Amino acid sequence: MSLRIIIKPDTIKTWIAERNGKPVRRRNTEHDLAMLFAGDDPDYETLSIDELIEVMRFNRLVLLVDQEPGNTFHRFIQHG
Repeated sequence: MSLRIIIKPDTIKTWIAERNGKPVRRRNTEHDLAMLFAGDDPDYETLSIDELIEVMRFNRLVLLVDQEPGNTFHRFIQHG
């Protein structure tokens, strides 16, 4: 596992796209974010990359990821 914090929108977008993921938010919440990499989950609503970045900025979140190809480990972490 090779962990890295990413905050730049282009880097986040690339990391998600390389893994065929999609950003989601738990329904009826403001900032319970996750990524789905296979299928859909009725408990989550899909976000655009721009919506994801906006929620991350508003809630002062960074994205901790495994940067090795194909690995989908990720965590949203509050900073500051």
